[in-house]
Amino acid sequence: MITAKIHGFADALDYYRQCSAMPRLSDITKPTLIIHAKDDPFMDHHSIPPQEQLPANVEYQLTEQGGHVGFVSGTLRKPEMWLERRIPDWLNRWLEVPA
Repeated sequence: MITAKIHGFADALDYYRQCSAMPRLSDITKPTLIIHAKDDPFMDHHSIPPQEQLPANVEYQLTEQGGHVGFVSGTLRKPEMWLERRIPDWLNRWLEVPA
């Protein structure tokens, strides 16, 4: 609500409608990876259309856990930010990486 008001939106719903990428997903033409967690407290995983409704070049990965931007595994003493490995692994398929 605060973000909406200070940036000129009528309310939170107006903010989410205008800032949502959902209506633009079908316009994506480049290879794209969307990673989303079922336990994201800000964005319900049901808001992303099923894979069969996304463009062929959009890969959607839904994880059980990950929060909003965490994607932490491992232990409390030795956490592993698996997103830091997942993104480069995915990009390597599309980028020419010298051996």
